[in-house]
Amino acid sequence: MSNNLDGGLCDLESGACAVPGNDTPLPHEAAQTAGPQADRTTITYVTDPICSACWILEPAWRSLTERYSDLIEVRHVYGGLLRGWQGFHDAGNGIRRPEDVAHHWDEFAARSGQPINSSVWWNDPIDSSYPPSIALAAVRLIAPKAEEAYLRLLREELFFDGRNIARPELLEELVAELGLDVQAYRQRLEDGSAVSEFERDLVRTRELGARGFPTLILEGPDGRLVLHGWLGLDRLEEAFLSVSGATRRPHVASIAEALERLGTGTSLEYATLTGHSVTDVERLLAAADAKSRPVGRSRVWSPQPEAVA
Repeated sequence: MSNNLDGGLCDLESGACAVPGNDTPLPHEAAQTAGPQADRTTITYVTDPICSACWILEPAWRSLTERYSDLIEVRHVYGGLLRGWQGFHDAGNGIRRPEDVAHHWDEFAARSGQPINSSVWWNDPIDSSYPPSIALAAVRLIAPKAEEAYLRLLREELFFDGRNIARPELLEELVAELGLDVQAYRQRLEDGSAVSEFERDLVRTRELGARGFPTLILEGPDGRLVLHGWLGLDRLEEAFLSVSGATRRPHVASIAEALERLGTGTSLEYATLTGHSVTDVERLLAAADAKSRPVGRSRVWSPQPEAVA
């Protein structure tokens, strides 16, 4: 595999997707001087909604943010992974057209164990990751606390169901699904404020020196760390504990509690949250009567809907 990330796609060996046009090197893990003292740790997450390496980070990310939610403040920065296909050619990874990305994603899924439905690149290819990024910026403006949930919904539609999340009608449908103000969302798109917000993210990405997605910048009472590329829970949690000064917390032992916390999640996400193996957690989820369906070589789980009285 090529280690050249300048093409704007993802590299299997480094575990990162590139930030197009940014040649500033970013250390894989770089210690910095301590920032201002605070009770909470801020994690600036440089990402993109179609970033497959960011999707592979989800098991570790969800486990950390669920178990230490009261100690973490997340700030997303969308870096613009795919502006468009015109003139694009990644010779090192053999990518000339959207269909070539499908094979790339299949390799990521096989290596990580996090399922990916790559069919979008065959059936309804994404022309650009800018539309979902602008939609996320609009949601940030109208309902900041819903931004992470909206990002997760977008990724589920893409990586579970192979849907084109650059489609305006789907973006609006998911805004409504979260119970947000659709009219306010439309207004942010129409008046240009969502585009301006996204453009600020692009500038911020360059200012941060981020060359790849995911880039996580952790700033807490005990210091600052930069993490680059996908990583497992052990490294992510150790980094968080070192900058936050927090005490390590146990995995979520109860499957019922795990279902309540995660809602929809992959076998690997549930295994990472609970500390069980994938095989054991699937057995426990089945015994708890959780709903499941296949995605790739794995399964997606969710709680049964509450019975209607």
